[in-house]
Amino acid sequence: MKSMFTMTGQVINVYITPKGMNRKTQEEYGGDDKVQIMGDIPLDNGQSRKELIEIRTSEPHTFEKLIGKPVSLPISFYAPTKGTVIYFMPKGHTVAQMTS
Repeated sequence: MKSMFTMTGQVINVYITPKGMNRKTQEEYGGDDKVQIMGDIPLDNGQSRKELIEIRTSEPHTFEKLIGKPVSLPISFYAPTKGTVIYFMPKGHTVAQMTS
């Protein structure tokens, strides 16, 4: 299955979110592999602005080799709460290094 959305940008960082414990529910959270990608958001006036997007991934080692390089990758996303968007690369998909 193909992803409907594709993101292009430069890989800036790869990290693991800190783990913690929800005091009310006693559920553990965190420990997710994330990659930060800087991309251009086009504006109505023909210019663009830079935005840093964090994407959850199951392939952090692939992205670590691409830090500083331009990439293209399929993404999916959902909004669990108002004002929050979670981006992720669907499992089974791959990231492609772009040529400059």
